[in-house]
Amino acid sequence: MRFLKLIPVLLLASIYAHSQGIPPDSTQQNFEYNYLFLDTTPIPESAVFKPVIGLGFGSFTYKGDVRDNYSGHPWTGLYALNFSVSRNLTPFLYANFNVTYGNMAGTQIAINENLNFKTQALIGGISVTYNFRNFYKTKFPVNPYISLGIESFEFNSKADMYDAMNRRYYYWSDGTTRDKPESPENELTSVLLQRDYKYETDLRELNLDGQGKYPQIAFGIPIDFGVEMRLHRRLTMKAGATYHFNFNDNVDNISSKGEGDRKGNKGGDRFWFTYVTFHFDLFSQPPMTIYDRHYVDVDFNSIDAEDEDGDGVIDLWDESAQTPPGVKVDNRGRPIDTDIDGIPDFRDDEINSAKGAMVNLKGVTMTEEEQIAASTLKPGIPSDRICDYYPSECEEDGPRKFRVVYVDIPEKYKEVDVNNDNYISVDELNITIDKFFDFSSSFTIDDIYELTEFFFEQ
Repeated sequence: MRFLKLIPVLLLASIYAHSQGIPPDSTQQNFEYNYLFLDTTPIPESAVFKPVIGLGFGSFTYKGDVRDNYSGHPWTGLYALNFSVSRNLTPFLYANFNVTYGNMAGTQIAINENLNFKTQALIGGISVTYNFRNFYKTKFPVNPYISLGIESFEFNSKADMYDAMNRRYYYWSDGTTRDKPESPENELTSVLLQRDYKYETDLRELNLDGQGKYPQIAFGIPIDFGVEMRLHRRLTMKAGATYHFNFNDNVDNISSKGEGDRKGNKGGDRFWFTYVTFHFDLFSQPPMTIYDRHYVDVDFNSIDAEDEDGDGVIDLWDESAQTPPGVKVDNRGRPIDTDIDGIPDFRDDEINSAKGAMVNLKGVTMTEEEQIAASTLKPGIPSDRICDYYPSECEEDGPRKFRVVYVDIPEKYKEVDVNNDNYISVDELNITIDKFFDFSSSFTIDDIYELTEFFFEQ
């Protein structure tokens, strides 16, 4: 708040410094103030759509009815790819469009059979992410976030029920897999099999629970959380996990409508997606410096092409920018001077003056008498006759005597006058303001306002 209140003071001081012709390299402090506080140009709003592209990979971990002993470990599932497009809505909110594609699988040993499935998963959805940045002002390189959205989920579950020779798998209580159901009479005649993990059987086509051709598309709600790390101004890495609440209970072909080993839990089949993604800001403009913002509304292309006098030579290269209309010029915009006497042809009464001749302002060669008269110095005004020529500058007893008069510095500001010349300069004012910012001054904000007013009155 102290800084905001002080802006008008610094602005006035900077304007004064600029008007007094203080060079930018006089002091670093003056250079900063001159350009920082003269800048009143508002920062332009960002473009309507500046997308950030995200690419990454992750792992699906299935949490439905059919799952193995590793379902609690997020990185043991099958891998998937992720693509996203996002855009900031505010500094702490941004919208996302996500597409995730990969494989999902599960295996579970049941009493009478081995339940297994594998499906390709295609997920597309939108979400809104909140990054907590409104709680702190400092920009940290690592930042937490959470998001919520809606999505569409497509699947086509298949099971590995037969080997390459089309022999069905039967799972025996002794842990073996054979080509016949478990029974005493089949113990010696059955053949041991090894699963080939080729998922060839369409589970929906089997219609094991009488549900017919149930839909293989569902809607869900993803809840996402993680941390993001800024690696570069245009590159951010995210590591997180998304829990997908899916409203379809047939992803693994086991549902609450089944019986026996096929009896599942109520509710949709859910799963995790754990990921690492990289996000590329390819389209946003780089941050504008204060100098860039000062000229943001200037059309430099138009300025570069300007030709104020219309002579065909742009002002950037025109050495005579005020040439009258219709006057012929050379390639530098200078009016043609045929005899090179310094007087252009359009106002030369003697276009073909001799080379090296001395001419008057009309380009006419001067006679010897005129040259002598022009070279003779005119006498100055005697000091005792100044009042005859300039009576307004005289008083009754003679010419006025001029002296510099300063307003006395108030006692409380005597310390500001460092060089003791009874005048507070702009350098001394800026030094005092710097001390105020550094909290090394006893002056209050009201004192600074009063000091600035006195500065302009003296």
